[in-house]
Amino acid sequence: MKRIIFKFWLINILINIALFITYRIVISETNHADGNFLETLLQILDIVLNLAYSFIYLIAITFCSFALFLNLIDKIRNNLYLSLLTFLGIPLFCVIFIISKILTDGLPIDNNVTVFRNLLIFSIIYLLFTTLEILLFRKKLKKSGLNE
Repeated sequence: MKRIIFKFWLINILINIALFITYRIVISETNHADGNFLETLLQILDIVLNLAYSFIYLIAITFCSFALFLNLIDKIRNNLYLSLLTFLGIPLFCVIFIISKILTDGLPIDNNVTVFRNLLIFSIIYLLFTTLEILLFRKKLKKSGLNE
């Protein structure tokens, strides 16, 4: 059982690293228009804010991956809903929080890329990957007979 959970944790960490690198590439590839001193200062602050959110994103997805080890406890592993929460609980909470933050700040009217929109897109991608992982994990448990 420990080997199965460790394998899924390792896959989750690799997904985290790939998403983090992709997120940083998206941040670095964002084009900023040339302008006066104030616009340049605002663009620098936007880059710093993006970097701060990417660091928070890295911490959050790492914390989410460590929650998978809760499946070592038989009571959690054998209960579908508790096992589902170990995979999807924190990422789903984060996606709901980001959506509520975007809705309370107001939807962007123009086509400018916002910090929260990038964060939301990558959080949803991570949520989709962890959904696939929980399905594979439950299938593997059922196949191996470790699920009661």
